[in-house]
Amino acid sequence: MVRVGVIGGGQLARMMIPAALNLGIELRVFAESAGSSAAMAATYVGDYANLEELTSFAHNCDVITFDHEHVPIAHLEALCADGVRVYPPPGALALTHDKIVMRRALQHLGVAQPRWTVIESSTDRDQALGEVGGFPCVAKLPVGGYDGKGVRVIASWAEAEEGFRSGPGAARGTGGFSPRTCSTRCQKAQR
Repeated sequence: MVRVGVIGGGQLARMMIPAALNLGIELRVFAESAGSSAAMAATYVGDYANLEELTSFAHNCDVITFDHEHVPIAHLEALCADGVRVYPPPGALALTHDKIVMRRALQHLGVAQPRWTVIESSTDRDQALGEVGGFPCVAKLPVGGYDGKGVRVIASWAEAEEGFRSGPGAARGTGGFSPRTCSTRCQKAQR
């Protein structure tokens, strides 16, 4: 029986469980906590940012995949260098790890996207707002922003500053301003 290891015990890992059972695959999950979404398949609970723990987990699997984009890419590369089969490869994860890298890659390929821009400092705000079509818009941290973390629908710059004062990426940037992407809301983009 093939042993597939999933790094991360979130919703995607949970959705893999029925398919794995139907295909006769043994699913092993490296969960962040005992109460994760995929707890019923968790065979290891630990810190996926700890390479030693990841390596120990990976050597008990035939192939490794991941549940989310927050697994350190360098750790996945180290696993590959150690002979572990990792799919998709770490290079693919790099496109989802940083939303700016992802958006630029999609733009290069000509894939349709909502209007978006990058704000590196508070001086970029007015131009950025024009590029995304004004308020309300979505402000998102490029790394760590998903599932409601580091993502805010904002109707003013004051809301953006308040929303990003704490949490993922709060200390980055100049003058307390965190780099982020801004894009139009889906509903606005469809009009």
